[in-house]
Formats: sequence, structure tokens, C-alpha cells
Amino acid sequence: MKHKKNTSEEAEQINEMDANASGAVANTPEAAGRQESGEASGGQPMEDLEKELLELRKQSEDNYNRLLRMQADFDNYKKRVAKEREDMYCNALETIVQQLLPVVDNIERAVDAFKKDELDEKYISGVEMVCKQLIEVLGKNGVKEIEALDKDFDPNIHHAVMQAPGEDEDENKVKEVFQKGYILGNKVIRPTLVKVSVKQ
Repeated sequence: MKHKKNTSEEAEQINEMDANASGAVANTPEAAGRQESGEASGGQPMEDLEKELLELRKQSEDNYNRLLRMQADFDNYKKRVAKEREDMYCNALETIVQQLLPVVDNIERAVDAFKKDELDEKYISGVEMVCKQLIEVLGKNGVKEIEALDKDFDPNIHHAVMQAPGEDEDENKVKEVFQKGYILGNKVIRPTLVKVSVKQ
């Protein structure tokens, strides 16, 4: 028992000596100099730490701005690709429609000829049904017939091939359609061939 008590007292004395030594080191002129000069506990000056922090902050801002530019470039790329795809589709559709319009014209002429020759109504109705279906398919793809008969002549959508004398109220009116015109969306793919009344 006496040996254990002496050991405990010796340990307390050793701890007290270490504490006094640490306080003495902290109170030395070198430690005080480090604190006055703003030196960090690791031996690195505060100015260096602030400079490093500013550099890291600048790098972060540069990376963020670079990310924004990349995102904007990618958005522009997607818009450009979508526009090119749409243009390719419209050009291909316009080419197909221009090739189909003469077929529609010939079918309509055939129907008129069948009616003049008084052929069997079954044949006439069958051909009319085919023509109607073809026009419906074109309509689903944005193709519309240009209204012309008895409308004011519009050089943007009508092409005058003949003139006919008319009264004041009929001046510049479309009096006859020789060939139907069509628009695809907002684009005229074939103007209407018409006869226009003019005042004599």
C-alpha cells in the first residue's frame, strides 16, 4: 500500500513538472513572436493561407464559368441539330409532295372525263375515293389547297395566265382556275394558275 501511494504522488509531480515546462515554452520570446507575426500553429503565415484561399476561390469560379459555357454550347448544339433535322424533313416532304401533285391532277382529270363520258358510277366513285384518300394524306402532312375562285388576285399565291374583261366589282378577281395551287405549312409549293378579271 505504501508503495502504490508513493507511485501516485510521483505521477502527480511528473504531470505538474510537464505543465510548468509547457507553460514556460509557450511564454518564450519565440512563441510570442510567432503569435505577433500572425504565424499559424503549423508554422505557415496567415498571409499565405489567405492567398491560398483566394486562389482556390478563383479556381472554383473559373470552373463554374467554364461549366456554364459548356452548358450553353451544348444547348446551342442541340438547337442547331434539331433545326437541321427539321429542315431535312421539310425538304424531303416538299420534294415528295411536288412529285405527288401531278398524280392528284391526273386523277381529278380522269374523274371529270369519266363523268363527261357517263361511265358507270361505281368506277367514278372508286376513283374519287382514291383521290380523296390521297388528298387527305397530303393534308395530314401540312399540305393545303390554295383558295382562288372568286377571290382577290394575290401574286404571292396566284399566277395569272389569262385576263378577262370585268366590271368594277369584279376587278382583280379570279374568274377561273386552270390548275390548283398548294401550300405546305406557310410555303407556297405551287401557285394557282388562274384567269383574272380586269376593268376595260
